[in-house]
Amino acid sequence: MSTKSRIIGILCLFCVLVSPVWATGTISPYSRYGYGEWQSLSFSANQSMGGLGYGMRSNKSINAMNPASYTAIDSLTFMLDLGVSGVVDGFVTASENTTQFNGNVDYVAIQVPLAKFAALSLGISPMSTVGYNYSFIDKKPMYGYQDTLTIKQAFNGTGGISQVYLGLSFDILDRVAIGVNGHYLFGNIQHYREVTFPNENLYTSTWQKEALYISAWLCDVGVQYHQPIGNDELVVGAAYSLQLPMNNRYEITTKTNDVEIIEDETLLFEYPQTIGAGVSYRWDNRLLIGADVSWQNFAQAHYYGETNKLNDRFVYAFGAQYTHAPGGKKYTDNMDFRIGANYANSYINIDNKPFDKWAITWGIGFPLPNTNTKLNLHMEYGQQGSIQQQGLLERYYKIGIGVSLNERWFVKRKLR
Repeated sequence: MSTKSRIIGILCLFCVLVSPVWATGTISPYSRYGYGEWQSLSFSANQSMGGLGYGMRSNKSINAMNPASYTAIDSLTFMLDLGVSGVVDGFVTASENTTQFNGNVDYVAIQVPLAKFAALSLGISPMSTVGYNYSFIDKKPMYGYQDTLTIKQAFNGTGGISQVYLGLSFDILDRVAIGVNGHYLFGNIQHYREVTFPNENLYTSTWQKEALYISAWLCDVGVQYHQPIGNDELVVGAAYSLQLPMNNRYEITTKTNDVEIIEDETLLFEYPQTIGAGVSYRWDNRLLIGADVSWQNFAQAHYYGETNKLNDRFVYAFGAQYTHAPGGKKYTDNMDFRIGANYANSYINIDNKPFDKWAITWGIGFPLPNTNTKLNLHMEYGQQGSIQQQGLLERYYKIGIGVSLNERWFVKRKLR
């Protein structure tokens, strides 16, 4: 079996193994609201630069955030990107401080040239993730009695929405590329709530499950203008996603005294209209800097059949990469050093109060000997929420490892 066949076989097996448990990559209580923790299509190298993507073009790694970038691939190259990560999450309230760990499979993607002016990419990654488990005990006075009633409420949720994308890109002019991604969304989000009375026999416990099942097709288009300036290059890009309904089934199951009631409701849920734009500048193939901004119109997208239940979401990202001497003889000459930051407002409210999320990122790209493949180490520190407004401050530390396989496969062999 050839090396190419082995890699393709490993990729297929990997996708089969991880697909049943995709989109379970969070332990944040904030994922209880909306569709959970919203994710981007930024892969490891770009994540280290704050999550850039709209104005980025590279023949070393895949950038699915803007499908117009696919034509940056060399016409003889096969590319594969995959990433995993681990997160240490710290939760701070007014009375306690806890820490938890969670590990995730982040993405798998491939990219191949179709011609000198066209390329194709295929991948799978989470779009949103839900995963939380917490409880609290409340004591309330009993009407007409001096005693208090102890009430325990437990909340947990699982699931999320995953996406498989297929993208095509074409060079339509010397300096202009366009692209399109078709996405298939699938998955389910399940929220559980249980109310019990630990010290009372007169009150009835209640258990409830809310389940949202998603299956939908989406589309986004992208464009990039790339202009060489001597040994430098300027790239300006943008991408647009339509607001489209997410075909779904919404179900509520309530259980009291061993009596179970299941209710199905037809409610409209929509993917928000999204616009993103970015710019990057590369100096002498050594220093790369970039910035992105994106807007998601959640306020006008239907959620539980209504609009204006969610907030419009803005994301700002900045990043840079430095390579000392590409093609140099020393190992360190070809290492990539990356740094970045991002800021986003939440698309959800908690007790009618919005909150923000920010992160700083950094990473290193380690070249593998005798190959164009790189092992990308990605690290991130971020915060969201506050004790004063939401009663919970979340601080997380993330470390991820991504592999950007970049091999010349499509070379015609000459027989002598």
